[in-house]
Amino acid sequence: MKTYLYFQPEYVDEFVCDGSKCGDSCCERSWSIVVDEKTLELCELIKPADKTRDITSRFAYDADAEKYFIKEKPCPFLTEKKLCRLQLEYGENFLPETCVTYPRRTLDFGKFFERSLVMSCPLAAELILFRDEPIKFEFVKVSEPAHSREGKFIINPVYSEQKFIAHMLEVQIAMISILQERTLTLDQRLIVLGFFMDKLDEIGHNDEESLMKLITAYESKKFLSEQAPRMTASVHFNAQNFSALMVKIFESLYTDFDFEDRKKIFEMVAETFGIVLDANEQISVENFAANYERLADKRKNFLTRRALIMENFLVNELFGNCYPWRYKASVAKNFGIFVATYKLFELMTFAAEQQNSADKENLSLLTGYLLSSINHTEPFAKKILNFIPDDIFDSLETLLDA
Repeated sequence: MKTYLYFQPEYVDEFVCDGSKCGDSCCERSWSIVVDEKTLELCELIKPADKTRDITSRFAYDADAEKYFIKEKPCPFLTEKKLCRLQLEYGENFLPETCVTYPRRTLDFGKFFERSLVMSCPLAAELILFRDEPIKFEFVKVSEPAHSREGKFIINPVYSEQKFIAHMLEVQIAMISILQERTLTLDQRLIVLGFFMDKLDEIGHNDEESLMKLITAYESKKFLSEQAPRMTASVHFNAQNFSALMVKIFESLYTDFDFEDRKKIFEMVAETFGIVLDANEQISVENFAANYERLADKRKNFLTRRALIMENFLVNELFGNCYPWRYKASVAKNFGIFVATYKLFELMTFAAEQQNSADKENLSLLTGYLLSSINHTEPFAKKILNFIPDDIFDSLETLLDA
């Protein structure tokens, strides 16, 4: 049997989907679920004919996309026990490819594939964030049925130049080693990562030698111990710019959170930082900045206690989304949205702890809500990209405090 080489976090094979346990079924979200041709053909063969009509009447054809979608939201096939009626009655083969593959994310680098879990799924978020140790990675051989899932297989795009595709593994291992460098604070690790990405962006088309030298340097403990203090000392945090950026994103999030339980997350942040919406549903930047500074010691203690959760969040987001090539934008923009996403997660998790709501279930749901908006809602992600500075070093001084 044919096999495929995968590079993945060790946790991937531990995941089991269970809508009855996750508390935030993806089937209930306002996502557009594509009905692939294989699923459509199978559904049209169901007997008797009235059952076929009952199922296919739930599909609608989008002429622009040239695809069929499940037209009702939440999904009409979701049972009261939050299980899929199609799967229960007819088997996993009848699930659309999105439902079969989610929350797995797969990238193709030619000689090997990468696979991870996206934390918009609360069960995946709990599995990833609350590990007892840093995320570890492995190479595994995957069989044809597990690889293609009966031909229902989604490869996510990577907006990278070929020079990096050829050395993606080495680049990612170097970036992960920076994020797991425990001698540095989380913000300091991100500053070093920003310098690495800036150098990465400068490397010429065929300059493989410079690329490998860069990777080797940043993987060196000696290099980091000598150079990290210089890098962090050169970054001067601008609290006002940070507050202005966070306020813009929070205001956008508030309108994007379309369910009351999601708006409660915003309310926790508002209560923690003493902020209120004005008549135009806008936040005072000055008020946010003052309260952010007032809570500096508590935030520092919080980050010390929750360091592993924060680190695992960063590592999984970086690897699974293939930053700095997640979006069709510059390396600087990709770096900025990566760090801004982390800072949102940090603020929201801190607020949850201050409001005594930082247990596993609540933090996993919170993570799912945040990443659903950023990673699965293209208009919202584009909006945030517009807020992000065009220069990596502007993002460093806007978002990170050394």
